Amino acid sequence: MATIHVRREANSSKTDDGYTDGASKEIFWNKLVPEKLKILFIIDYFHRTGGTETHLAQLVAGLPRQAFQCSVVAFDLGENPLLDGLRALNVPIHCVPVGREYVPSAFIQAWRLARLIRANRYDVVQTFHQKADTYGALVAWLSGVKRLVSSKRDTGQLRKRHHFLINRCLKSLFDAYIVVADAVRVAVMANDHLSASRITTIYNGVDLNRFAVPTSEQRRESRARFGFATSDFVVGMVAGFRPEKNHDVFFAGLLQAMAKLPGLRVLAVGGGPLLGHFRESLGRSELGTRTIFTGDVTDVVPCLWAMDVGCLTAGSNEGFSNAVIEQMAAGLPMIVTDVGGNAEAVIDGENGRVIRPRDATALSQALVELGSNMPLATRMAHASRVRAERKFSLEYMCAQHERLYRSLFVSAADVGGASPSIEP
Repeated sequence: MATIHVRREANSSKTDDGYTDGASKEIFWNKLVPEKLKILFIIDYFHRTGGTETHLAQLVAGLPRQAFQCSVVAFDLGENPLLDGLRALNVPIHCVPVGREYVPSAFIQAWRLARLIRANRYDVVQTFHQKADTYGALVAWLSGVKRLVSSKRDTGQLRKRHHFLINRCLKSLFDAYIVVADAVRVAVMANDHLSASRITTIYNGVDLNRFAVPTSEQRRESRARFGFATSDFVVGMVAGFRPEKNHDVFFAGLLQAMAKLPGLRVLAVGGGPLLGHFRESLGRSELGTRTIFTGDVTDVVPCLWAMDVGCLTAGSNEGFSNAVIEQMAAGLPMIVTDVGGNAEAVIDGENGRVIRPRDATALSQALVELGSNMPLATRMAHASRVRAERKFSLEYMCAQHERLYRSLFVSAADVGGASPSIEP
């Protein structure tokens, strides 16, 4: 039996990190909360090192082992370093191959998933992506799982209308919803017809030790690795080459800024279906000769250490970018479009610039501003690191999840209407 510390909201105040303090009276819940919560995470696909996969791996590794026993189910599983890291921690990883949900084989896999859930008697099942939110959640509910949590990672602009209809029909199955940004909260409330009280915002976290501000020597070595001179102004973007990332806007803005930034060099980090198109289209143009396409990389840190400014020109369906907060932690001023949670990570004028989406001219102007004003760029770079430390640490992200999971087993009615404070 665990004791959970909770404060009444009346006559209390909240600090920036979401905890209550002051003269509020502390209440102790002596509920039958398992000492070690068993959590099953269900995800549609885990075959690359994308944002959601990285977040899930960080969460599973960051939850205290003495308090949580985690397992992962993927409907589409492929080998990658994140899975290797989880297996090294003895985290059970199961593949339940599900393609289309409405074919006979899907019923066989539903039986397999239900048997797994019943055999392990999970306390919480948390779902990621559309198939897990519907097919996976329904199987978990029918299998008698105690608590269901949905994790919403983006604004849903790539989903189809019938997805929203299904989500609305199944929303009563879930005990809580986690969103990665307030912008995602607004979208989910509208799309899935949810009330704000059912949704908790928990930002992604970044490994502040790994994504550190480079020393002078580390910076020199990283720039030399890519052939950049000390005097070059290196602009980078870390994003998969997919339509919603708007690399066309990124390169158009660079082309406009090039005349005013003679030392401009470009580091485009990431793979994806459109990588070949942009490599070919830039070809032997002047901008092309100044650009390095890395493709997929196993370690992005040296790329960040070689940059002077980081960008993200996404035009739609953004959630809360891991790449942005990683670049902030590495001490880079940022230029991001005002989509998803970008403007919640980057504060315009403080640690970078927030520009309109699909506006190459605005990007060009921001690049010229930072490239020609080193004191401003240096100040914003420092502010990026400070903001990452204060708002987006892995430890804080995991602590917020832990508080939410435990709160699911507490009935507010049992303590006279008090409820745990779990909002950031």
